[in-house]
Amino acid sequence: MDKRKKMVLTASVIAGLLVVALIIGAIYKYVAPSNVKRELNTVFELGENEVALIVDNVIREEKGRKIDGQTYVPAAVASACMDERIYVDTKEKLLSYTTEGGLIQVTPGAVSYTLGREEKKAETVILSEQEDGLYISLSFIAERASCYFQEYEEPSRLVIMSDRAKTYTFAEMEDDTRVRTGPNKKYDYLTEVPEGERVIVDGTKPQENEYMAVTTLDGVSGYIPVDSVAKTEDAGWTFERTPVSFTQKALKEIVCLGWHQVTNEASSGVLSASVAQAPAMNVISPTWYALSDNKGNFTSLANAGYVAQAHAAGLEVWALVNDFADDINLNAVLGRTSSRTKLINALVASAIQYDLDGINIDFENVKAKNADAYLEFLRELVLRCHANDLVVSVDNYIPAEYNAFYNLEEQGRIVDYVILMAYDEHYSGSEESGSVSSLPFVKNGLEATVAKVPKKRVITALPFYTRLWKEIKNKSGEITLAPPTAYGMSGAESVIRANGASPKWDDATGQYYAQFKADGATYKIWLEEETSLEKKLEVVMAQDVAGVAFWKLGFERAVTWKTIDEALKKSK
Repeated sequence: MDKRKKMVLTASVIAGLLVVALIIGAIYKYVAPSNVKRELNTVFELGENEVALIVDNVIREEKGRKIDGQTYVPAAVASACMDERIYVDTKEKLLSYTTEGGLIQVTPGAVSYTLGREEKKAETVILSEQEDGLYISLSFIAERASCYFQEYEEPSRLVIMSDRAKTYTFAEMEDDTRVRTGPNKKYDYLTEVPEGERVIVDGTKPQENEYMAVTTLDGVSGYIPVDSVAKTEDAGWTFERTPVSFTQKALKEIVCLGWHQVTNEASSGVLSASVAQAPAMNVISPTWYALSDNKGNFTSLANAGYVAQAHAAGLEVWALVNDFADDINLNAVLGRTSSRTKLINALVASAIQYDLDGINIDFENVKAKNADAYLEFLRELVLRCHANDLVVSVDNYIPAEYNAFYNLEEQGRIVDYVILMAYDEHYSGSEESGSVSSLPFVKNGLEATVAKVPKKRVITALPFYTRLWKEIKNKSGEITLAPPTAYGMSGAESVIRANGASPKWDDATGQYYAQFKADGATYKIWLEEETSLEKKLEVVMAQDVAGVAFWKLGFERAVTWKTIDEALKKSK
């Protein structure tokens, strides 16, 4: 082979090798994973002195702050996600925190706080006012909060876990695994999770390209290959602390409470006639107080003679206060520290003046927007009442999603008694006729309550009343309801007899049911009487709760109290 042919061959070989190299390079580039590490700060998008907040595995829009080298959390986040006992009055700019040892109150910029009447020093400013709102020192929160939190640097971030009911899917790494920005190995990576460490699987995002969405324990969200997971486990987060419960001021016997509806000064001085026929009753609750404006004032029908009569009959007196007036704005009454404090002080002062044994809170118009203020009111009221040897009981609806903001869990940690109003299953505004308090309604409501509140703090309230429903059918066959009429036990039976109806037992509701026709309409009624009451009491006492209550005195019969007395004796 001559020299020229050798040169051509060599050039051809080199060209071929170059082509092969290019092909191999292209293939490698296509299949090889990215080795580029993305800066975490580009993920959290932090400005100067900002701290990312990752709460229950979700990055919040709000940011914490570094102030004088210390970490601060927005007040709203601190209260909602770290410790619900943090209450910040944004109008009067005051932080309140209730402990059983007293009420902590802090003003912006202060390096001390009051605990009751004692002043305590802090290492840093506790409440900092910035141009975009109020921030709370993490060191102050750390002393008291029962949530989990951990700080991380580069970039600054705070991981918070607060949901005690939530279940997470934890995945354990089989090998050292990179967390990537997208569901493919071609995406840049953010961090590396060592073998044996766990991540939290994001179940809201589907698997893609054999990759799953996860969040690392230090708050970095991204994607890992499915085959890098050794095993998974569904579990709740482990918390080292639990929310502190206040010491209960409790009766030494089963509570049997009767509400006495008092409407004027004349009736406020007369003890209910039912007391004489009610040997089981040990607490009477007259409806004496009612919020009257948005400044912390209330009307009162309290009567010293009434209390003296009750005490002579062996009864404790827990006066009721309601929020039923149409123009009451609970945001204004309870949200402002000054009006909330005024209301609490006045209620306790009246209780002392009239020698009461307790206060019964019947606020039925609480909304989600003022629920935090309502709970703070209850906490502060309990502190003042316990300091003056007074019991605090709170009336509540049957637990449901739409009223979850009443927060029975927190109530069960602070008030002496949570009273479950196991009635008004069908109420005056219902769209269909039905029982006021069916047996399943009581049973299910009580089970839902004791799942949230310690049994020793639960009182179940049952009705002495029912409603007569009037169904009117129009020409097109549609049924409309006239406003129902409430009757006591004897009154309801009188209506049935007067209309020739025959009550029949209804297993579904655990009650006698009757209906009749009159005035071109159909009338329906589910009776509340001794047989149905006995069955309800069996359900209640089987749960071993603290007691029972009844609305309202005067709607029952003498024999009703015999049924109650026998039921309570069986439970002892």
